[in-house]
Amino acid sequence: MARHNTLHSDPSPSLPLTAPKDVAALEFARRLQAAMAKKGWNQSELAREASKFMPEGKKIHRDTISVYINTKSMPGRERLEAIAKALGVEAVELLPNKVRPMSRNIQPPIEARDLGDGNVWLRINQSVSWGVALKILELVKGDEQGDANK
Repeated sequence: MARHNTLHSDPSPSLPLTAPKDVAALEFARRLQAAMAKKGWNQSELAREASKFMPEGKKIHRDTISVYINTKSMPGRERLEAIAKALGVEAVELLPNKVRPMSRNIQPPIEARDLGDGNVWLRINQSVSWGVALKILELVKGDEQGDANK
């Protein structure tokens, strides 16, 4: 009988393997959308609220938010700060490559859960270099493609 860990029953969708900049933009977009969803805001509402925190005469448009969500660009410091203030979060919470303080609820660095079908749900919760992260992503993507060819 397979052993199931009930702590993590819902695997996250995997990110496509791309250059680190693209991975960062994807993660930023994911975090931005999650923060918007938590507020119940759409892109227009976020743009309107974030514009309140911009210097006089400057605005953030809905199309700008769309650019961020579609991973075509990431905001500069001024817009990032305005967006974060509007969402009620620290800017660092939206950025994927910034170090954040460890929470008290520390997860184990590596966790493997037997899914009972010959696969394992693997969670790695530790800081690694971009080079190591990309190697891991390459292995995972290679394994997914191998499964698809079976």
